[in-house]
Amino acid sequence: MRTHLLSRLRLRDRPPPYLLGLAVAAGGTALETLAIYPLGHLAPTVSLAVVYALTVVVTAVYWGTLPGLLTALAGALAFNYFHLPPVGRFTLDDARTWVAFASLAVVALMAGLLGNLARDRAADAEQRRREADLATELARVLPGGSRLDVALAEAAQRLAVAIGVSSAAIELGEAAGDERRVAFALRDRDSRIGTLLLPATLGASERARVAARIVPTLQSMLAASLHRAELQAEVVETALLRRSDETKTAVLRSVSHDLRTPLTAILTAATALDPHSSGRSEAEEARAVVLEAATRLSRLVEKLLDLSRLQAGNLEQRSASYSLEDVLLEAVANVESDGAGSAFRLAVDDDLPLLSGDPGQLERALANLLENAARYSAGKPVSVRAHLAGERVRVRIIDQGPGIRASELDRIFLPFYRSPSDGPGHQGSGLGLAIARGFVELGGGRITVESLPGQGTTFIVELPLAAAKPAAPPTPERRGARVAS
Repeated sequence: MRTHLLSRLRLRDRPPPYLLGLAVAAGGTALETLAIYPLGHLAPTVSLAVVYALTVVVTAVYWGTLPGLLTALAGALAFNYFHLPPVGRFTLDDARTWVAFASLAVVALMAGLLGNLARDRAADAEQRRREADLATELARVLPGGSRLDVALAEAAQRLAVAIGVSSAAIELGEAAGDERRVAFALRDRDSRIGTLLLPATLGASERARVAARIVPTLQSMLAASLHRAELQAEVVETALLRRSDETKTAVLRSVSHDLRTPLTAILTAATALDPHSSGRSEAEEARAVVLEAATRLSRLVEKLLDLSRLQAGNLEQRSASYSLEDVLLEAVANVESDGAGSAFRLAVDDDLPLLSGDPGQLERALANLLENAARYSAGKPVSVRAHLAGERVRVRIIDQGPGIRASELDRIFLPFYRSPSDGPGHQGSGLGLAIARGFVELGGGRITVESLPGQGTTFIVELPLAAAKPAAPPTPERRGARVAS
């Protein structure tokens, strides 16, 4: 409570209300007039005019020199009327009255001067405190902001509040002032990095204070923020370059491995063919080798092109109504024609509606998933189930392979990623799953994976029912093709 009382008595940069000062002067003068009566038994009455000095000092300190002088005059008149004979009337020709007034006036002048000085120092201290708080806020907002434009707007708002103006703006580069705004240059070494714009209503002393105290802090914070932005840009650019290098390395690794094998097979088959002595069986065997190797090359090139178009974002998508069952059957047929080595068991619900999208892209996505499942199933059947699940159609592709470790579940969809557990004879390019996810997400769907080591893997494809149409009843041929092996 004592601290609170002292804070209320402390001088402010602005004086208290003048009505309060009038009440203090009148009340203090009245109390001091009454206090002189008992004090008259202790000292001569003519020497007690000094009692009025207390109210004069308080009034002069808190409300200024002029109110102090008026209080001094009031005290001298009260002293003349109530205590100097003849009591009860004014005797302005009494020299004692004017001596009392002169003494109180000197006290008022000195107290007012000291009060103004203390008030100026209090105002300056308060302004410096605001400027220190502003520097702290600028240090937090500018170098720590995620977006420079947002940080500049917030810093300008806080700066306007600290200076006490209606508005402020911080612009990058050079900006000129006009009849409404005054411009302060912000520099970093010898270069102009920004401009502080404040209202032109600022006085000369306020402009000098802004230039001397605020501009240096602001320009150092802005320079630090710009340097930080440059460093972040360099970090992002470095990360992009590193990622690009990693992609190039992965592409070269894939090309060197996946292209070399079929090329070697083609060259070997071509070399084994002797145009003079080769028989029909040798030619047929070489033809089969060349066709298989060329097919592998064609599929790899197609995957590389698909991935390139997906990453570039310029892959065109046509929209058409299609039957999911037909797309699944076509994907199974394409994978089986490539010699997947596994049987596929399809189970498709009869009530699936027609879907809307690009059936060709979906077929390539599902073919990549089926090819991946067949590769890891080691000849065991792969189950494919399609059914309605709320507002989506869900396709589950279940293999009986070795499963995927939890640490790899988020990485298997990365381009060119190959599991460390894959042996040297693994023929995958590391592109199929990335392309499958890209095609499915392009059509508004999503792919997730569930797997436990040693218990197989399940890829789940969910497709939206937007603009879905009821499917026609299955024909006997299609009904019989629901289970393929």
